[in-house]
Amino acid sequence: MEDNLQNELEKLRLENEKLRNKVNKTVEKQSRKKERTKNTLTWTWKMFTGASLNKSFNNWFTEFHSGQKVSPDTSANLLTALVRRFVRVRLLSLVLLLFSLIPSLVSLYVLVKQNDLIRTQNALVEGSRKSSYGFQLSSIFDAVDRIYKSDDQGRKVLDNDVIARIIGITSSLKPYKILEEDGLSTELYSPERTQLLMFLLNANLSYRSLRSIYGSADFSYCDFRNTNLSQKYLVGVNLENSNLENCELNSSDISNANFKKANLKGVQFSNGKATGTDFTEANLSNARITKNNLTGADFTDAKTTNTNFNLSELKETKGLN
Repeated sequence: MEDNLQNELEKLRLENEKLRNKVNKTVEKQSRKKERTKNTLTWTWKMFTGASLNKSFNNWFTEFHSGQKVSPDTSANLLTALVRRFVRVRLLSLVLLLFSLIPSLVSLYVLVKQNDLIRTQNALVEGSRKSSYGFQLSSIFDAVDRIYKSDDQGRKVLDNDVIARIIGITSSLKPYKILEEDGLSTELYSPERTQLLMFLLNANLSYRSLRSIYGSADFSYCDFRNTNLSQKYLVGVNLENSNLENCELNSSDISNANFKKANLKGVQFSNGKATGTDFTEANLSNARITKNNLTGADFTDAKTTNTNFNLSELKETKGLN
């Protein structure tokens, strides 16, 4: 009986010891958890306030809870530390904002470049579509080459149906932006109209045929930069918005032609004729227009900076002082 009692007591002691160990572990675990929480809060507080602000707070609270009157220096130190900390936080926020903006700016730059490439590709596709009139131009060239009629000067006389075809196709050859060395051109051009007019000027056509074509055909937006058009017959031609920069027009007849808003910078035009020609809003800067008959020409709003009009006939011209 006594042995059984001893065994029961031993069991109770062991169970009690296990419970005590378990309780101790639980208490120790909770104590460690509280310590970690305290350390985390302390670290967060110090991280936010900084050493200077934390020290200022401790000094202020120490004096406040001691029952003594808080000194002005302690309050001033606390206020100074708060201002410094606020400024530092704002600067940190600004730095983080800048770092967050960098990826956005890079993405925006890539997007802009991508949009430029897309616009360039679309413009090239549109230009390719509009330049598909090459086979029609070839048929017109062949038709002009087969003409055997000629005038008294031996120049070719075009049939009315060929002239009608030329006039019709010029209205279809729309201008577009072309690809240049530095990307798409800022101005619109029609290389096909340029090619067609250049062919007609060199096909030894009669003046009568050319006048019939010029009277209705649209040769605006042509590109004759650095081209020699000397001794050409261009009476009544429509070259509005065309680019003739540094072009040579010596001894050419451009009477009654339309050069509205055309780029004629650096043009060399001497010993020619331009009576009644429309140069409204044209750019004639640095052009050499000497020894020409310019009677009745219209230079309204034209740019004539450094333009040389020496020995040219300027009767009844408009827009020139």
